[in-house]
Order: sequence, then structure tokens, then C-alpha cells
Amino acid sequence: MHISDGVLGLETTVIVSAVSALALFKAIKELKNEDISLTAVASAMFFIASFIHIPFGVTQIHLILLGVIGILISWSGFVAIFVALLLQALLLGYGGISSLGVNLFIMAAPAVIIYYLYNLQIVKKLNEKIKFFLVGFLGTFFATLFLTLILYFSKEEFNYAAFSIFSVNIITMIIEGIVSMFLLLFIKKVYPKILKV
Repeated sequence: MHISDGVLGLETTVIVSAVSALALFKAIKELKNEDISLTAVASAMFFIASFIHIPFGVTQIHLILLGVIGILISWSGFVAIFVALLLQALLLGYGGISSLGVNLFIMAAPAVIIYYLYNLQIVKKLNEKIKFFLVGFLGTFFATLFLTLILYFSKEEFNYAAFSIFSVNIITMIIEGIVSMFLLLFIKKVYPKILKV
């Protein structure tokens, strides 16, 4: 789901990057000392998960664990994902530097959305396995939705690609939901206090 440098128009890149910069500033300002270690773990988790690519048809799919990151660290997800994306761009050539703000929005905004959805009373009443599945599924859903919308409104020639990306990533949403469910069930068993449940 990384957008490379030069793919998007200047206007789209500037607007989305500005939103990301404001969110990142808020996240850094609110980051507490006691949350730094968990934020670093979340950054490493995102880096490693998105590094493992699985061929699927004409494209590749990979885990991103945005929902898990969201419920663990909320707005600090912007810091964790920023560091991971920056390292991926510099060390591995994933994404790019000028598109860093756009990629940050696509990946970190869903984490924050999942944090707020997870804490709704109606969600807390759901069966635990369903709730944890939805954390992973919806995290990837929102990331794919944002990527699709950004591509669709950036350039007309991306319209077909945008819809193709969304349809291909439906399988990723399901896999992400299943992996997140098992991961969160394990975390709840061994270290439940970080889930705040």
C-alpha cells in the first residue's frame, strides 16, 4: 500500500501531507515517556509485518496490523508508523520521501479510527473474537479506502487502478482480521492491561 514518489499530483501530496504533519505533531506532543517503549514495539511490528510480501495474482499483499497498533497506542500510532515508513523508504526503497506524508496518512489515520471505534460501548458488547477480528479487518479496510480515494481523486488515469486495489485487498482484510484476532487473544492472555479491557 506504499505510494512511490512522483505518483500523485503535487496538490494531493501537499494537502494530505499537511494533514499528516498536524496529526504527527499532535501525537508527538501528547506522547508520554511511559508510552515510548510500546510505541517503539508498535513501530517494529509494523515494519516487520509490512516487510513480508505474499504474491497474490498480479500484485502482492502484506500485513500491516494497523488495528492492533491503534488499540494499543492510539494517536502515538502516527509516531510509530512515521518512523517505520521513514526507515522503509530510506533503507528498502518502499514508498518514498516526498510521498511519506501521504503514506503516513493512509496507514496511521486508520489506526486512530480503530482506537475510537474499539472504545465505543456498542463494540465493547461484541463477542471477543468478533471484536478482535474487526480490529484487524477494519484497520486494513480504512487504509485501503483512503488509498483508493487518494488515487481516485489524484489523477483520472488512476480510477481503474484504485478500484482494482480495493478489490484485491479484500482478501488482505480477511487475513488481517484473522491474524489480529489471534494476536490480540494472545496479548490479552499474557499482558491484558495494555488492551485496556
